[in-house]
Amino acid sequence: MRDKEIFFKKNAQTLIIATLVSLSGLGLLLFEQNNYDFSPFEAGTNSLEKTILIQENGDVNFVERYQRYIDFQVIYQDLYFTSDNEDIPSTIHTPQFDTTLFENRIYDMNNNLLIAGNGSEEVFANTAFGANMKLSYSWLPNATDERGDRIVPLDNQSVSLFHYKEDYFSDIVMEYDYWIRGVALKYSDTAEFYWVIAATDGMRTNNVDVSIVLPTNTIALNEVDSYIFGANQGRIQSKTLNNQGQVVINVKANRLFPGEFITARINFPASALTISSQQNALYGNDVSNYPLGTSTHLENVARYQQAIALQQTTYLVTDSVVLIITAVMIIWIFFKVKYIYITYDREHASDFYGEYYRELPGDYPPAIMSYLYRFKSIEKDDVTATLMDLVRRGFVKIDAGTESLTKAKVNYTLIRDKTKDVSKLKNYEKQLLNWFFDTVAGGDSLTLNQLENYTKKESQAIRYMNDNQSFNRTLYQEASVMPFFDQVQPAVQKQIGFLGFVFLFGILFYALRYVFTLGTLTGIFGGLLIGIAIGIKGYTSTIERRSKQGNEDYVRWRAFKKFLEEFTNIKDYPMPGITIWEHYMVYAISFGIADLVEKQLRFKYQQLNRTEELNRSPYFRYPGFYRAYYYGVGRSFMNAQSTIAQAQRNNSARGGGRFGGGGGGFTGGGGSGVRLR
Repeated sequence: MRDKEIFFKKNAQTLIIATLVSLSGLGLLLFEQNNYDFSPFEAGTNSLEKTILIQENGDVNFVERYQRYIDFQVIYQDLYFTSDNEDIPSTIHTPQFDTTLFENRIYDMNNNLLIAGNGSEEVFANTAFGANMKLSYSWLPNATDERGDRIVPLDNQSVSLFHYKEDYFSDIVMEYDYWIRGVALKYSDTAEFYWVIAATDGMRTNNVDVSIVLPTNTIALNEVDSYIFGANQGRIQSKTLNNQGQVVINVKANRLFPGEFITARINFPASALTISSQQNALYGNDVSNYPLGTSTHLENVARYQQAIALQQTTYLVTDSVVLIITAVMIIWIFFKVKYIYITYDREHASDFYGEYYRELPGDYPPAIMSYLYRFKSIEKDDVTATLMDLVRRGFVKIDAGTESLTKAKVNYTLIRDKTKDVSKLKNYEKQLLNWFFDTVAGGDSLTLNQLENYTKKESQAIRYMNDNQSFNRTLYQEASVMPFFDQVQPAVQKQIGFLGFVFLFGILFYALRYVFTLGTLTGIFGGLLIGIAIGIKGYTSTIERRSKQGNEDYVRWRAFKKFLEEFTNIKDYPMPGITIWEHYMVYAISFGIADLVEKQLRFKYQQLNRTEELNRSPYFRYPGFYRAYYYGVGRSFMNAQSTIAQAQRNNSARGGGRFGGGGGGFTGGGGSGVRLR
C-alpha cells in the first residue's frame, strides 16, 4: 500500500470535494430545517400553549400563550379567520373575527405584566425602566403605529395586532384570548372543526401544546375522529374526557420546521352543534342541506385523509426503499473497491524483511530515487540533492574565496568545471547546470548572494520558477523510463464502469428529494452516493503500483532511510569513510533528513575523536556547505514565490472588477403570522 502521506497528498482535493458532496444532502436538509424568516438571534418561540374551545353554535374561543424571544421593537401578529374546507366554498362559509371579545397581555420572563389591551382602544404604557410601549389593532378606525402610519390588515380575511416597545422586546410572554364566529361546520352526517391550530410564524417554534375541547358532554370518545397533518413532528398525544365530560384532543409537536403548520380535522356527531338560522345567515356554518353530490362529507373525509395518508406513506416508503438500495450499493461498492485494491493497488510482496539497509540499494542518483520513493512526486529537495550530487561527482567545485568556511554565514561560490564530460550526465542534470549557471549566474560561477538576489525581481522570479518546472519535467521524463512501476491504469479504468450506476442513482435520489419532493432522507442518500462515486473515481485515477523490482528497491531504500536516521544507535557499526558519507548525504537531502544525519554524524565522529577528518570535508565543515546551499536553494524558491505574489497583489490593486449579486396539498382555515421590524 502507498504511504498514507503520499496517498492523501495526491487525493486531498478529491477527498475534500467527495466529503463535501457526501454531506451536501445532510447540509441542505439542515439548511431547510433552519431556514426561517428570522434567525434564532432575532426571534423564536420557545413554547406555544393553546386551548381551543368549540361552542355548540360553532363559534370558537382561542386562548394562546407564547413564550418568545424577539429582538425587535415592533411586532405585528396577524390572525386569519378564513375557511378552507374542501366540500364547502368560501363564499358560503364565512367565519368572522369578533373584535368585541378580545384580550391580550404581555409579560416579562418574571411574569410581571408589561401591558394589556382589550381591542377597544389603543393602549400606552411605560416599563419599569421607562421604555414606552404601545398596543393597537387594525380594526380601530384610527389605529396607527409608533410612527403615526395607519395600521391595516394584510387582507379582508385577517386582523393585525400591533405591539411596540421602545427598547426591544427580548424575552417576553404574549397572551391572546379571542373569538372567531362560525368556525365549526355542521354537515348532515357529522360536525367538523377544520383549522390551522399552530404555525411557525416565520421563526423557530418549539414545544407546541394544543388542546381542542369539543362542545357538550354528550359525545363519546369513540364518536370522535381526529386527524392532523402539516408538521413532521406533530402528533395527537391523547383523546380524553375532562372533568366536565367533554372530549379533549391534545396535539403536540417538539418543533415546527420552516413553513410548517399543524392543521387539525376533528369530526364528531352533528347533534353536538345547534346552529340557529340567524347564526347560519351570518357565518354559513350549517351546511347540512348543502348538496355534496352522491357522497356524504364523512365519505369525502375518508378520501381526503386517504390521500394525505398515501402522501405520508409514499414519503416513508420512498425513504425506506432508497435506504435499502443505498445499503446494497455501498456493500457492492465495498467489494468492488476491495477487489481493485487487491488486484491493482496492493504492493508486491518483498523478499527483504530487514530493519536496516546499510548500503545504497540502487545505483541511480538521488532525484531518481525520490521519484521511486515518493510515487512519482518531485520535491524541491530533489533540486538541492541533484546540485550536491554534481558537487560530489566533480562537475561543480566549491570556492570560498578569502572567507573562512567556518564562519556562520559564508558567501560560497559554485564553479562549473567545464573540463568534465557532461555527456555522462542525465538530461535533467544538464538542465540544472544550465539553469543555475547560464540563467541565474550568467557564467560559470554562482554565489549564494547571487542566488538570493536573483529572485527579487519579478521577471527573474518568474523565469526561475519556469526553469524549475522544466527541471521537474525533464526529471520526470528521465525517471519514467526506469522499470519502477506497473502499468495498471488501463486495467483499473475498465473496472470502474460501475461508478456510472452509483452516480446515476445519486442523481436520481437527489431528484426525488428536490424535484419530486419525495422522502426526507433521499437527498442525504443521493449526496452520499455521488460523494462516494467522486471519491472512488479520484482514488482509482491515482492508483499506481510499484513493479516487483521497484518495490524491492523501495523497501530497501526505506530501510536505508531508517539506517540514516538511527545509525548512531547501532552497536558495533564500523563507521565508513567521509567519501561514503558524502555520497549518503545527497540521498539524505532527498529524504529530507539531511540536518538529522549531519548532527548524528558530527556527534559520532566526536565520539571517535575524528572531528578533524570531518572538518576536512566541505560537506560537513561547520556550518557546512551543504547546509548553506540547502537552505539557500530553499530560500530562493520562497523568495521567487513571494516576489511573484507581491507583484500580483500590486497589479490587482491597480485595477480590476468584481461580480456581485444580490406535507402539503391540504390546508384548513385560520392560522397566524408575524411581521417584525
